[in-house]
Amino acid sequence: MNLEIKLLHQILSLAKHRNFARAAESLHISQPALSRSISNLEETLGVQLFDRTSGGVVPTGYGRLILERGREIVAKENELQREIRLMQGIEIGELAIGAGPFPFEISVGPAVSRLIAAYPKLQIRVETASPLAIVNRIMSGSFDLGVADIREWHDDQRLAVEALPVHAGLFCCRPQHPLAGRHGLTLDEVLAYPLVGTVFPPALAGILAQGQAGGRIDQDTGHFLPAVTIDSLSLARRITMGCDAVLLLTIGAVERELLAGDLVILDCHLPWMYTNYGFISKRERSLSAAAREFMTRLREVEAETVERENALLATHVGSKANPQNPAAPEKKTKS
Repeated sequence: MNLEIKLLHQILSLAKHRNFARAAESLHISQPALSRSISNLEETLGVQLFDRTSGGVVPTGYGRLILERGREIVAKENELQREIRLMQGIEIGELAIGAGPFPFEISVGPAVSRLIAAYPKLQIRVETASPLAIVNRIMSGSFDLGVADIREWHDDQRLAVEALPVHAGLFCCRPQHPLAGRHGLTLDEVLAYPLVGTVFPPALAGILAQGQAGGRIDQDTGHFLPAVTIDSLSLARRITMGCDAVLLLTIGAVERELLAGDLVILDCHLPWMYTNYGFISKRERSLSAAAREFMTRLREVEAETVERENALLATHVGSKANPQNPAAPEKKTKS
């Protein structure tokens, strides 16, 4: 019997969701159509692939066998489709990018704009996610390229990593904040107030966890979770403007709010306050023409952004915040 790829996708989805309705929804077909398809397959094979129980749909031994082999077949099919798209070139290609919150805010958007301006037929999907989620999806093939914090991934032999320029981080707050205008603040004084931001890597967890109200360490992952953990930096800015929380961002990301007087910079500048993100891709997978073009444009945006930030830092901070921090890890490229 010829087991079609479509049927394998249906079996995998049903095993994942353990529910016909949810599986059908994920496959964009009706529940009766999925039920008929699975039942017809079981009848053709002469075996039952799933037990229908009150707690959900559970794979039988036969079902587990097909699932094990089916995952390999579907993965190879996805890789084949990707190779075909790779040969099609940039004009009609597709590009899936995973971005961490900081590069998403700083440079990914402008780089995508430039790429689309040059290649309007290109199909691009950009999603923001944590570095771990991005790496997992790069390995599974659902992302072609990641732009995320690379602190934990330099030595992962599965990955090709390229560091991008660092950006100085600054603590910001609303003008009415009790710390606004004070000089020589310590980290303890700043983190006596709730910190708003994204998840921080384990390398910074021990530093940030010293504060009384800043946040806590996730005991399962070792990451630092700010008191208000959020993926959207634009929403983080709005939250900070409305309460006595503090926000750790780059100066370019708060330029508009600084000029409008909605946020001010706190006088607390420490050596570890800088970004450390870069490109992440799968080492054994060739990058498409679209991915390479995107990387070229993002490098251009990054260089322009650093120049702009240096001018802003000179105006608003002076020499206290140094974006080319000597403590930053050495740039490391794997290809």
